[in-house]
Amino acid sequence: MTGSDAAATAAVAAFVAETSLEQVPGDVRRLASRHILDTAGVMLSGRRQRASELALTHALALGNGELSAPLATFVLGVRGHVDDYDDTQLASRPEGVYGLLTHPSVPVLAGVLGASLVADGTGADALAAFVVAVEAECRISDAIDPRHYREGFHSSGTVGTLGAALGAARVLRLDAATTRVALGIAASSASGVRENFGTMTKSLHVGRAAQHGLEAALLARSGWTATPAVLESPRGFFRAFGGGFDPELVTGRLGDPWYLVDPGVSIKPHPGGSLSHPAMWVFRQLLEEYGLGPDDVEHVTVGTSSNIPNALIHHRPADSLAAKFSMEYSIATLLARGRGGLPEYADDAVRDPVVQALIPRIDLVADPVAEAAGFHRMLSRITIRLTDGRELFAEGDAARGHPTNPMTDAEVEEKFAECAAWGGVDGARIRELVASLESQPSAAALSRELL
Repeated sequence: MTGSDAAATAAVAAFVAETSLEQVPGDVRRLASRHILDTAGVMLSGRRQRASELALTHALALGNGELSAPLATFVLGVRGHVDDYDDTQLASRPEGVYGLLTHPSVPVLAGVLGASLVADGTGADALAAFVVAVEAECRISDAIDPRHYREGFHSSGTVGTLGAALGAARVLRLDAATTRVALGIAASSASGVRENFGTMTKSLHVGRAAQHGLEAALLARSGWTATPAVLESPRGFFRAFGGGFDPELVTGRLGDPWYLVDPGVSIKPHPGGSLSHPAMWVFRQLLEEYGLGPDDVEHVTVGTSSNIPNALIHHRPADSLAAKFSMEYSIATLLARGRGGLPEYADDAVRDPVVQALIPRIDLVADPVAEAAGFHRMLSRITIRLTDGRELFAEGDAARGHPTNPMTDAEVEEKFAECAAWGGVDGARIRELVASLESQPSAAALSRELL
């Protein structure tokens, strides 16, 4: 190992344990607050999913009717990811895969909220933990060889476990040395394979990531031992899970710049796989510009890089979870209804014969121009053949919510309200707690409200 290789675990642990909230720029804290509100919202909307009901029943059974902090963290993690409406990390390099690095906020926030039930720190403590852990988690995910995701690991389950451990470690006030141990424990609990996309087990990955991350921090605090160099060791996380990593993307980048600022983290406009969102954005603009409906469209071709079909694996979905990983369904629901929100990804909406009849008109294909643009861009090229014989074409790679096409604060709040209502929750108290989190005397109040 080179000196920079060997410094990775130590650098991450020191950054998380020792960076004060005062050292975090105001714009980063404001972005973090937006992502916490967005994440709280998707934790609320996810309550309605069958997987969330089963997760809660399972957790209560394990706890003899009580939710311990790790089990509460598990439930929040499942709820936050089951709608696939949670934020997505951009890549900083062309070979990195935008939207496939990790969903950073849910495992970290669940770990922070679970640890707050144990340590009962202030809201400022929770905000600081969220910011530094998301930063470190994103840098780890960005640095690992892209083979990690390409060959089947679900990074929100693997790297998410490390992120949750780091957030929990900060709330528990672990020093840098003990935080390194927490990372060592978490790395041996990291898991999740992408073949389970489109099933309940995808959200299980994130629920377990949050739970195991908190448990790693608690074990480290108790005196449990683990390697202090788990990231960079020859038999450690980066090598075992990805075959290698770029050390300069970790040791040279923590907070410089802050990942939430550059390259950024997208807030999702639709409750499904982020790789469909650029195409949905472009397609919806064409529909609105030309006033098109189902009777006007004979065929739609969506051209993308090869990484998109590698993730959007359901071409004829029959339920909501599969539809979230179907480009064909995502385009069909826009064509039929002009919308792709939570109601449009419910089981009954997916099975609607009107939408199902449109799906065969849509093809997802690998496009050489999109491939050459780089996997980090996710360029989508849309060709619509109309029933009158005309063809329309447009392309784009930044849906609403992408850092180059950001949602306004009002749009983030509107999404939160939609999620809360879908989950059967008023949401006003949670919105108030998030807005004032930095001045709250106890972060556990937010934990309890979300549960």
